[in-house]
Amino acid sequence: MAALKRTIDLSGEDLQEAWQDVRNDASNTNWVLLTYGDKGEIVLRGKGSGGLNEMKRKLHDNQIYVGVVRVRAVDEYGSHRAKFVYINYVGANVPTLRAARASTQRSDFERFFHGYHIQIYANTLEELSEEHIIDLLQACAGAHKPQAYEFS
Repeated sequence: MAALKRTIDLSGEDLQEAWQDVRNDASNTNWVLLTYGDKGEIVLRGKGSGGLNEMKRKLHDNQIYVGVVRVRAVDEYGSHRAKFVYINYVGANVPTLRAARASTQRSDFERFFHGYHIQIYANTLEELSEEHIIDLLQACAGAHKPQAYEFS
């Protein structure tokens, strides 16, 4: 496993297109996931239309991932609004020094994935449960709380 670089490059066309695809309501793509490559560079780990559960299947406990999943908030009038959940996942088996170095790049990822509604920093898959995400989304919903959330 290569050392992490001091600066990260998020300008790759594949990264940009994947993120714009998730942001596009007309697209079926509802998640994107980035990770560190063999030389410490940022690579696209995956994207898809299967929602949170499909994205979670890509996560391994010995890696660091950053991504966004689009969730649909549904209200009693049938309105569907996209909510974006930023996820920073540092697997439980990632060496402490590597996790610490990666934490210095958080702000770069947060700027890249601009426009998200909530952030989740997780070390286990249990922290990425639909129930936990719903609780966080409801807490920031304000007066107009959706009745349900669709994750795929």
